[in-house]
Amino acid sequence: MMTMTNVVDWWEEWQLRVLVLGSLAIQLYLAVIAPFRKLTGLNPLNRLLIWVSYLGGDALAIYALATLFNRQKRLQHHASSSVMNGSHDLEVLWAPILLMHLGGRMTISAYNMEDNELWLRHVGVAISQVTVTVYVFWTTWSPSADKRLFIAAIMLFILGIVRCFEKPLALKRASFNNLVTYFVPALMDEISTKKEVELEKYIQDAKHFYVQRNNNQLDDFAQTLLEADTKLHTAPNKLFVDYAYAYHDRHKMLICICLHPESAFKALREGLSETFDLVYTKIWRHGNDENWAISSNTFVDKLSMILMGITVIFPVASIVLFQISHKEAYRGIDIKVTYILLYITYFSDLISVPARLHISSFQRWSWSRPLFLQVNAIALYLVGLPSFPFVKVQQHSLIGVLDAKEKNSFVASIAGCGKWCGCQDLLQRRWFGRSKDLYRQGKDITSLIITHAEDAWINSIEDVESYWNLCDSRGHWTLERNGCQEMVIVWDSLEKPFDQSVLLWHLATDLCIHCKGASVDPEPTSLFISNYMMYLLCANTEMLLPGSRTSLFKDACNQLNAILKGEDDKHLTLTEKVISKALKSEKGYLHDAWVLAQELMQLPGGADADADDDEWNKMWKVIKGVWVEMLCFSAGRCRGYLHAKSLAYGGELLTYVALLMSNAGLETFADRQQRMKLRFSKEDRLKLAKRTQQESGNQAAGMVVEIQRENTATPSTSTATTQAVEVVVVEAV
Repeated sequence: MMTMTNVVDWWEEWQLRVLVLGSLAIQLYLAVIAPFRKLTGLNPLNRLLIWVSYLGGDALAIYALATLFNRQKRLQHHASSSVMNGSHDLEVLWAPILLMHLGGRMTISAYNMEDNELWLRHVGVAISQVTVTVYVFWTTWSPSADKRLFIAAIMLFILGIVRCFEKPLALKRASFNNLVTYFVPALMDEISTKKEVELEKYIQDAKHFYVQRNNNQLDDFAQTLLEADTKLHTAPNKLFVDYAYAYHDRHKMLICICLHPESAFKALREGLSETFDLVYTKIWRHGNDENWAISSNTFVDKLSMILMGITVIFPVASIVLFQISHKEAYRGIDIKVTYILLYITYFSDLISVPARLHISSFQRWSWSRPLFLQVNAIALYLVGLPSFPFVKVQQHSLIGVLDAKEKNSFVASIAGCGKWCGCQDLLQRRWFGRSKDLYRQGKDITSLIITHAEDAWINSIEDVESYWNLCDSRGHWTLERNGCQEMVIVWDSLEKPFDQSVLLWHLATDLCIHCKGASVDPEPTSLFISNYMMYLLCANTEMLLPGSRTSLFKDACNQLNAILKGEDDKHLTLTEKVISKALKSEKGYLHDAWVLAQELMQLPGGADADADDDEWNKMWKVIKGVWVEMLCFSAGRCRGYLHAKSLAYGGELLTYVALLMSNAGLETFADRQQRMKLRFSKEDRLKLAKRTQQESGNQAAGMVVEIQRENTATPSTSTATTQAVEVVVVEAV
């Protein structure tokens, strides 16, 4: 029978071995599983384990180094100890391996966006731990030890020190302020009003592009773009640092609409993956991109090559040197532990080698990516995870949540207990929320956004004012296009605060779908977007719109619960109960949503519609159009920092929509924040834009003078416009 003394003695003997092997297990897990944080379909348990491993990995490595330091210090006072004469030098060899563990894996440098801001703290930790480790090695290494083992230790020390400082450098590179400097900002115009003219020119060029594409008559410029760029540019986008692209770059990005929706969806997903690697890993991905301050940098290329060489060669050399060294003097268990440390550390390093090959010098090696995918596929199979990516979009239905609670009262009661620890909302979102595979809806969403942009450019956008008005619309444009200006209730619902509009339209959409006699939406995208926007309102309000209220969802749930209280008719579904109560309600969200749904159902496609009518689906056309506008409205007002932050948990559909809007020529958050005051009339801007288009070599001042002469000869030109032009002439000179 083991006594407490025996347990303490065993722990004193095995403590260091357990710590180094535990640290090794954490690093191997992170090397294999951490890259799949970018997938929204990752099991929450694995995501939790990644978080715990990320936080605990550094702590365990530091604790192991401290234990090693104390152990060696204690052994120095007992030089006659058998351990001192046995595995003393072998234990010191573990120190640089622990340094490598402290540096982390290539596949994860930060778990959250905020972790990147702590790079200076990691520099301090790296300096202190390297200093302690070198001191321990210098003071405790036996002069009589095998020279081959000494050389192996030196190699591992070099690799460990490099790895230890590689992490804080990666964190500094991905910190938000430094991330901003990585993008080359568009040059400021010498003339303040030149940007106004350039915007007008861009709008006219983009409209011309869309019209010609619609007529299958793309000009030479568009055809050249289409032939040169068979897929979208996938480098990290300026969207994430709230930088606006120059207008000539925006024109080139219009190639997006020439792609098949599936190709555009895939390319933008790859771009998001690249951005994830930039912000949350140590991978240095860059290429010949003019938007990068660091682009095809020779120093970075050479440094990456050196690091890759060290990663591959030094561990192999250390293993060989240890194999041929005199190991007879060491304990058998410590020899086995050393072999395990060397081989598994080398294996986890091999997994990161393909990631280093993404630099431009190695992009021609096509075998690197398939090898990387195969290694990770095998590892994922062993741990029971899918080897292909799932792209999930969260879905929240207010009526669906109540229905789930009613059918799962036991689970609902457990979730209700969470209010005592402040996690009731989190548990309810987790247990009663749903998710859908975006791959099934991605093509449809892409097609919807592109069709919306194309329709807007061809039929509505004529100048700067109409461009801004459309980008500010959150459903009004759809109502106007479908002749719904006289529908007062529908129009007023869009004039309410945005979060309240989302709630009302979500309830109204559900009521229209389930109302007895109403037609069924022939395309499920309306419900898909409705439930996603409700999820944002419930769980991610800062991305929905600044100032959105999470409490609206809870208030609506409480109102519905109060209305349905005492309703025991088991022959009715929950939706039918809600509709029956809505008919009697006189106030509240349910009443407003029911009134809105009633007016929508008066459109063709409503409750009394004839399926043979040519406008049978007009109601759903309006509902879908409003939801598309709301989705674009929200995406165009979300900060880039929030988009980048969401990538840590797999990303949001809203980020994908924002990228798609940018590539389709619509206004982004950065564009909206940098709107200028219009100083020219529409006619003058058009004249200047046409002159710029026809005489691109002319200076701005010359063009403005010419416009001024034309205005002088035109009686209808206002005095204010002439004065504005004179001011511009002075600025241009």
